[in-house]
Amino acid sequence: MQWVLKLEKIIDDKVASRLTVARLKFPDSINTSADIGLRLDDAKRILSCTQSVIVTDQFADFATQRRQCADCGLICRLKDYRPRTFDTVFGQVNVKRARFSCPHCGLQPQVKLERATPEFDFIRVKLAAHMPYRVAGDVLRMLTPAQAGVGPSTIRNRVETVAEQMDHGAEQRSVCDSGDFEYASALTLGLDHGFIRSNKPELTRHHRVLVGTVSSSSTRQVFAGVQADTPESVHNLIRIKLHECGYSVDTDLTVLTDGELGLSELCRETTDSDNVPILDWFHIAMRLQHLKQYAAGLSRRVKTHREAQIAIQEELEKLHWRLWNGRTDSVEKSIAKLSSSIRRFRHYMKPHQKLRESHRKLWVMLVELKRYIRNNDSRVVDYNKRQRAGQPISTALVESSVNSLVNMRMNKRRQMRWSAAGADRLLRVRFALINGELSGTSSITNEQSAVRLSPEPLRMAV
Repeated sequence: MQWVLKLEKIIDDKVASRLTVARLKFPDSINTSADIGLRLDDAKRILSCTQSVIVTDQFADFATQRRQCADCGLICRLKDYRPRTFDTVFGQVNVKRARFSCPHCGLQPQVKLERATPEFDFIRVKLAAHMPYRVAGDVLRMLTPAQAGVGPSTIRNRVETVAEQMDHGAEQRSVCDSGDFEYASALTLGLDHGFIRSNKPELTRHHRVLVGTVSSSSTRQVFAGVQADTPESVHNLIRIKLHECGYSVDTDLTVLTDGELGLSELCRETTDSDNVPILDWFHIAMRLQHLKQYAAGLSRRVKTHREAQIAIQEELEKLHWRLWNGRTDSVEKSIAKLSSSIRRFRHYMKPHQKLRESHRKLWVMLVELKRYIRNNDSRVVDYNKRQRAGQPISTALVESSVNSLVNMRMNKRRQMRWSAAGADRLLRVRFALINGELSGTSSITNEQSAVRLSPEPLRMAV
């Protein structure tokens, strides 16, 4: 059994040309499941041949249309042909691009074309954002007839090029404001840090990555960038994202951080305001939860220890309530009571024995909590009141963004090392995918697609 695939070029409802693309042979009977349908190699060859025929014909028609000079109207003379190579999703196509010379105006200017289609760039960049460059190239080779442009170095270069184009476009949009631009009345900026292994450990072991989210009542944007020696790139990134969400001088901006002083300075330099960041409730609650877990595992062998454990658990609940309501004035008293209760575990112990591991860790964690609250006393607010008012109190979204943007691709189990520039560009592509900004790199959409399915079903002879 044989199938013949043909391409027909139709102009003004008339067949202009007809070309046989492929001849497929199938067994007359089905013996195994491998005898059913097309194989992947056959499908890739068919797509590659079809793409080559269509692209070659398009360049031939384009050369015919350019024979007449656009300025003076004279017929141009053919100067020569220049070979060009175009990388597409369905294979690499080699064409001859004609150059024309007008007897009156001289050599005609050429239309500037990229060496790869925007759709191919979009697929390569999207795969590279989720998997290593070499793996992305292997997936493209396996599933598509792409013959070139799928090497790890080429994919990395395309990622860098697309990231630079997106940065340039974002800067232009921030400078050119439209007349109907709407400013937001309130915005929330959350900032946190992540770390990526450096490819030059003799200089620095890790690159510090700033991850943030800007959210309002209707929009939410995430961003990330490597904090190099010159922080101007990070400052510009924060300003651009604040501008895209509608930030102005009159916008009520709420900044949430984990208490790091560097983030507070970064906020003041970026927004040009004396806005004091709010201490994230997530980091306070996490420290309290660890204290409660260790308190639940304390020894209860004797009556003194049982009473001390109950007193510690009750006081931790009170401390939780006081911090939740912003009562930092009574935190010192709670910590003093907890310290005295922990010392009661020294009873019924020999003089040469030390506190057990759980008691020692509980003591150390309590001291760290006391220092943490004391250093960030001015940043602790009434979280209960803010939550009832529907205002943000936690950077949990920023923590999840650190995991999705940085850890899942560059850390965790992936033993990779990155340069500062390479990591910054890949992060630009990754958060552009999350924000929905990368879809604009493809010039073909579902509504503008050149392929139109026939409304009539295909008639197949059985």
